[in-house]
Amino acid sequence: MMWKFLLLLAAVCTLPSASVGQQVYLATIDTWSFWKIRATGQMTNANVKATCEAAGMRYPGYRTGEDGCTYLWASDCITFHHAECTTFGALSSELCGHTDGAGSQCQPLDDTFVYIPGWSLYGAYGVDYDTQTAGLQGGNYNNMYALCAAPACVCVHGTCTDGSTCTCEDGWTGHNCDQDIDECASNPCWLGGTCLDHVNGYSCACPEDVTGKNCEMVLFAGECYLFSPTSAAHPDAARACRAQDGHLVDITDQQQQSFLADKIAATSGVSNWLAFKTAPAVFLYSHGAPLSVPLQWSASEPAAPCDDLCVLLDSSDSFLAKTAPCTEQHNYICQDDLKPCGQNICQNGGVCTSCFNDSAAFCDCPAGLDGKTCEIDIDECASGPCQNGGSCHDGINSYTCQCPIGYQGNHCESETDWCSQVQCPLGFVCQDFTFYFVCVHPSSTTRGLPYQCSSASCPDGLNCTPEGVAAFSCRPE
Repeated sequence: MMWKFLLLLAAVCTLPSASVGQQVYLATIDTWSFWKIRATGQMTNANVKATCEAAGMRYPGYRTGEDGCTYLWASDCITFHHAECTTFGALSSELCGHTDGAGSQCQPLDDTFVYIPGWSLYGAYGVDYDTQTAGLQGGNYNNMYALCAAPACVCVHGTCTDGSTCTCEDGWTGHNCDQDIDECASNPCWLGGTCLDHVNGYSCACPEDVTGKNCEMVLFAGECYLFSPTSAAHPDAARACRAQDGHLVDITDQQQQSFLADKIAATSGVSNWLAFKTAPAVFLYSHGAPLSVPLQWSASEPAAPCDDLCVLLDSSDSFLAKTAPCTEQHNYICQDDLKPCGQNICQNGGVCTSCFNDSAAFCDCPAGLDGKTCEIDIDECASGPCQNGGSCHDGINSYTCQCPIGYQGNHCESETDWCSQVQCPLGFVCQDFTFYFVCVHPSSTTRGLPYQCSSASCPDGLNCTPEGVAAFSCRPE
């Protein structure tokens, strides 16, 4: 199984400067995050403004600045929306859950001063929670907190923390958590699979006869093969295969070895353990029987059989067989026989077989059906088999052609021979014109009355039309 680790990513918005005094986040209102920052010196309007600017922030006024709330506010202050008209009232509502326009009854606002133009000569407006006092004249206080504001985080797929940091949801990254992490960037799909990126995940569209979450299982000559994405010593690899009701791969012919070599080259490209291991004087299959078919070996291989040697397909030598100490770490291939599925996933009469504890299933579809579960009706009309404007109607493993007037045959390939299929009235002669025919009486020049059409004059789909004296045609409707 291929593991995918997801990291919780944080995107930083506007942060207070570390060069100023103590910074305490208060709340986010509308599009602004509010902070109180320890100032140095007298709490004048000028000092409140300078403290906020030193922190890389803006400053609110005593009121919010919206329509009707501009008294004791200036155009250089921020504007924000709230039901309360005063800034301290809005913060009291958010922080303490009650309406207190002055702000003195909300503990987080203790010793905080807000910019207030036109209120006094130069002092800011402050509150003291301990004495429940509002309207402190800043000129009488030193080293208190300045009320400042910064643009709040805009976290598209995340949560704004402390007014300055976007903590992104799984699968998202970026300054505003607005970038989908591409889970396909690591190329997780093997054996020709196509990766489809999703939010916080991916899926693999596997070729025919390949399956698995990462297209790591393949069907060949009635056997299942599972290609591991990780490495292990030979004994551990053998145990991992047995845990999935399989075994390390036994190569029994050169065609099988070439197939596996091609698949490894298209996936991990690294050496892979086979089942073979040595006992004194002999190489053994996974089931303990001695090697009975010739492998395609690297030059100077095989080494003389001895204890603690195992066999791998060597990535450095075109995946030819090579012996190596069984303690080395290499990728490996598991093998399992196909068995009837525990639960049939195949539709429309498909035969279901599975392997590796039903973790992989394959459908052998009836003629005319396709897809992983035989869910697709092959469109036999796709090749355009009907000629001369015929309409094709698709069936299961079949099709029929509906021919236009004048053509016939399984593919509308032949012109209709009207005169061999219809019978003109007694004494009339048939004349074929491909798309219609005419019945003419030889004595039409001496016949007195024109032919009278009836519903029985023409075959279905053709209309009878008089054609002068003693003649009529049958033409398409």
